[in-house]
Amino acid sequence: MSERHVIVLMHRYRVGQAVEFFPGSGIDRKAKGQYTVVRLLPIEGAIPQYRIQNKADGHERVVCENELSLDQPWHVPGVATSL
Repeated sequence: MSERHVIVLMHRYRVGQAVEFFPGSGIDRKAKGQYTVVRLLPIEGAIPQYRIQNKADGHERVVCENELSLDQPWHVPGVATSL
């Protein structure tokens, strides 16, 4: 009997989470900005996908996880931070 290794791929971000979108080549750079994750989509190959919504104009788009990062403001009122 051979030993099998299973790799479980999961989405890094969750629905409702604030993210920053950094468009890849071939996508209008004006699309860069703050978005909210509205839906987790199936993993394409080895890369999770998301439907995100622009916080400013409400435009939705489908993106790959490697085009996103956490939208972390420098200061959140009411939250203590330390360096």
